[in-house]
Order: sequence, then C-alpha cells, then structure tokens
Amino acid sequence: MIRRMAVLGAGVMGSEIAQAAAAGGVDVVLFDADPAALERGVAHVAKIGERRVARGRMTPEEAQAILARVSPASDDAALADCDLAIEAVPEVMDIKRQVFRRLDAALPPQALLASNTSGLSITEMAKETGRPDRVVGLHFFNPASVMKLVEVIRGETTSEATMSAAETLASSLGKVPVRVRECPGFLVNRVLVRALAAAYARAAAIGADRAAADAATVAAGPAPMGPFALGDLIGLDTLGHIQRDLREAYGDRFDDAGEIAAQVDAGRLGAKSGAGFHDGAAPEAQPDDAGRQVAEAYYAAALDEARRCIDEDVAASGDVDLAMRHGCGWSAGPLEWSQSDEGRTP
Repeated sequence: MIRRMAVLGAGVMGSEIAQAAAAGGVDVVLFDADPAALERGVAHVAKIGERRVARGRMTPEEAQAILARVSPASDDAALADCDLAIEAVPEVMDIKRQVFRRLDAALPPQALLASNTSGLSITEMAKETGRPDRVVGLHFFNPASVMKLVEVIRGETTSEATMSAAETLASSLGKVPVRVRECPGFLVNRVLVRALAAAYARAAAIGADRAAADAATVAAGPAPMGPFALGDLIGLDTLGHIQRDLREAYGDRFDDAGEIAAQVDAGRLGAKSGAGFHDGAAPEAQPDDAGRQVAEAYYAAALDEARRCIDEDVAASGDVDLAMRHGCGWSAGPLEWSQSDEGRTP
C-alpha cells in the first residue's frame, strides 16, 4: 500500500498530482530544488482547496487537511521513507534519466519509481535504475486535481506486481486507471492527435471554415469541443511537438498539412498567446458541408487509430473507449460511438 509518496517537480503538473494524492489521503513530499518553485507549488495546492471551499464542494477543514499532507522538500533525505516517487519534470529524456538515477539512490529498495511522461519510454528510464521491474508510467491528465484518467504504462521490464500496485493507487485516489503498453504517444494522445491532424489536413485541403468545422464536430459526434478550439486550448506549440514525434514514429497518417507549424511560426500559440487557429475565443458558427467533411475525417481517424491500438495490444478495446471518455471528455469512446445509431454511416 502506498502511504507516502514523493512528487518530483513542483510546477503546475507536479502540484496538481500532489493535490490529487493528498486529497486521496496519501502523505506527499513535494520535491523541488528551487525554493521559489516549491512555494508556488504549495500555494497552488492551497488555491485548489480555496476554490472548492468557495464553491461549496469542500469544507475549510477538509481543504486544510489536504494541504497539511503536502510537505515541501529539497533534500534527498526526505525521500528515504517514501513508498513511491513520481517525476513531473520537463519532457526531456536526459533530464528524466538523471532524475531516475537520483531516485534509485534515494528511495528504499522496495519503493516504486514512476514517470508522469505523456509519451517518453518507460523502458529507457528503467534502465537507469537497479529496479527496472519497479518502474512504471503513471500519466495523469491535466489538471490532475480534476481529470479522472490515469494511463498506467507498462515498460518492457515492468512487473505485474508493479502494474497492480500502480492501478490500486490510482483507484484509491478516485481516478480511473487504464493499462497501456508502452508505445509512442501511449493511448489517448495517439488517438486524439491522429484525429486532430486528420481534421487539420482535411480543412486545409477543402478550405473549410474553422469555426464551422468545430461546430460540425460537436454536432456530429461525442467530442465536447471541435479540433481547432481544442488545439488552441492545448497550446499549438505543445501540440506541434507531440504531432511531430508521432509522425516520426508512425508516418504520414499523422500529417497535418503543416497547419500547426504555420500558426506557431506566426507566433499564434492558441489561448496562451491570445490567438491560434481562432482569433481569441472560438466564434459561434453553424455546421456547413465543408465543416461536416472535417468532422467526418476527425472521427474516422480516431476510430482507425483506436483499432490500431487494439490490434497492437496497446490497450483492451473497452479500455480505449474508457480512456477517451475520461481523458478527453467524450460522451462515448470511438469504438462504442461507431457502433451506435448516431455513429453509423448511412
């Protein structure tokens, strides 16, 4: 049982994971070498509680108890009695390798080591340790204090006992764990970015109005947001990095016709910069014929990639739908939706 865990990296993602763990009753060491980052991380945990108290979703006493379970630290000695450590440092493999060497030296031999990476190799990180069977991916979705999905990633050396312990932890925090075999992009990002790339390429090819395409996508299927609005929300620089990696891994089916790069090169990064595919907030629009073609491309690509993931044993069929519902907010996963009356093509 995981009673005490460490979160390395006190940025937004790390502090969100710390809050989720503390809310689940786990004592958390929030670890960062930067004292200012630690202060901001603890303040972020406090603000989550304050918002929930203000909305009547939590009592002040509950919020204070959660905050009290988060202990900031910058000394490796604070890791010595942790049952698990999860890193939430930048998505750079050399940095991850350094962190795993450090964790392997600092944590007790029986402790589990986890990464919150959204797509880097768990197997490669495990090679830096003397316990490769105890290394696992725990990919929380942002914001981790709210989002239910946790992809539990099995590397080549991850043991079944480690997978089970990671799943049990996620469930105890009120999350929905989904087992995923390691591959570039894992599961949700792979399916979602394939769909986004297909939508962008189709829209560019036919000159579709982006707002109309967003409206058509929401009207036609289970996604709560259209591809252009979603890209702006994610951040087009972040999305572009993922899309390039997936295209390199899987080929031209992840080609977006250069649409993401064109926006990034123009300094249009999405909501974070005030403009992206849309100028500011996505305008209201009605679906039109071109928009419906974009929506069709979006859902067809998601379905195809979901089926590929199943064929490659990346995840079980039911888990693919579960992951898309809880990781992307879809009202139905691509497989179940395709079999519904709404999803069947006449």
